[in-house]
Amino acid sequence: MSKSLEPIRRVVGAVLAVASLGAGISVFAWFVETKPEAPRHNVSKRPLEVLTETVEPHEACWPVVGYGTVRPKHQVSIIPQVSGKLIRVHEDLAEGKIIPKGELLFEIDPTVYDARASQARAEVRQLRGVIARHEEDGKSLQERLSVAERMLAIEQDNYQATKSLYEDENVGTPQQVAVDEERYLRQKDVAIQLKSRLAMVPHLLLEAQAQLDAAEGRLKQADHELGSTKIRCPFEARVESVGAYTSQVVTAHFSIATLTDMEAFEILVGIDPRDLLWLEDSARPEVLEREKEATAKVVVRSSVRGREYTWHGLVTRFERVDEATRTAKMVIEVCKADMVSRPGVADQQGLSLSLGMYCKAELPGRQLEGAMLVPRHAIHDNKWVYVFEPDELSTDPRAGHLGRRRVPVLRSVRDGVLVDYRGRSGGDECELRASERVVVSPLRKPVVGMEVLLRDQRFTSGPAVIIPESSAIVPVRGGAGSPAFLLGHTCLAPGVR
Repeated sequence: MSKSLEPIRRVVGAVLAVASLGAGISVFAWFVETKPEAPRHNVSKRPLEVLTETVEPHEACWPVVGYGTVRPKHQVSIIPQVSGKLIRVHEDLAEGKIIPKGELLFEIDPTVYDARASQARAEVRQLRGVIARHEEDGKSLQERLSVAERMLAIEQDNYQATKSLYEDENVGTPQQVAVDEERYLRQKDVAIQLKSRLAMVPHLLLEAQAQLDAAEGRLKQADHELGSTKIRCPFEARVESVGAYTSQVVTAHFSIATLTDMEAFEILVGIDPRDLLWLEDSARPEVLEREKEATAKVVVRSSVRGREYTWHGLVTRFERVDEATRTAKMVIEVCKADMVSRPGVADQQGLSLSLGMYCKAELPGRQLEGAMLVPRHAIHDNKWVYVFEPDELSTDPRAGHLGRRRVPVLRSVRDGVLVDYRGRSGGDECELRASERVVVSPLRKPVVGMEVLLRDQRFTSGPAVIIPESSAIVPVRGGAGSPAFLLGHTCLAPGVR
């Protein structure tokens, strides 16, 4: 029985499935037929609106900006030349203190060195007495030799007369002749001895003089060591470190303090080597090497506690090109007279330049004539700018086409880029001409020749700012009472688009 009903069940199931599918198709068709129609709007093709800036050549002198840290021009280590116990140390000798020039910094116990100087001084006096005695002996020997030579001549005459009388006239005796000869020879021996002693006087003087020179050298050394027991400040200095105090025994040739000369500071500024071309002639490396006196003036700036301070210095030399940072190192000197910033709008009280301070230096730049500056964000692919070309056939003065000009990127200046100046030679030619309008608004897919429309700049008080759709703009109260809008960390004034 059940086997006979099986075909009937299959037919009924198939019929129900087809019926369900047909009902679903009918309902879907009904929804499609009864859907509401979307409103239709006539969309007209509108040209892209652009903002432009007119490029006009002008005379300009932009400084070359670099950054560096203040360092001492002269810094010395105080190293005693003698050893001993410190009996005195300057009361203000501490790190950061300023010590005037000539102040006594350290004093070593001078007892031993004073005794050595006294001994050397006594030895010098003794040798000077010996030299004086030799000189007097020489004078005395010279007089005695003169007398001895006169007596020798008399004895010689007596001997010759006695000998002649005995030999020629047979007057006298041989004994008398022998006695006169003995007197003559004895007087001759005295003269010879006096001559020998007189001849030795110069040698004795040379020997005593050599001993005196050696003694004077020892005296000079002893006096120097005695003077070295007092160490004075060589210049007006700032104390950087101290390593010895009262009652401490110091050893010669070991540093006990470090001082920095306050007469001048240096700032080692790093700049892009390509910017050396834009320096004023007096600040170029080849001129600095040739000239002995620095004349290129520099403005030094630094922000401390939210205020900007300004100092003035001179470019003194080109040091090197740093291998690690690939920057050209220029040395700027700030003398003592310019170390305190002058009061101004930003800083009501002067601030002294300090070691280790990180500063911005504005080196003097070349004077350029006919310089053309293009906004940085208007340059595409680092070589193109788009310009607005008016449509001569249109009656609307705002209608035009998009043009493109090739420009060389010569130098970045603040928010702009220098593309050309009068007298430039070499390199790529600048296709941008004076009085052309450069497009400064964003271009998503620029096509040369596409239609564009000048945007009315009366409703734009500043450069366009693109704000993501998901960013929330929160109104806040400005400093002058006017409303402002805070977007992330950027504050936008009213009217900025």
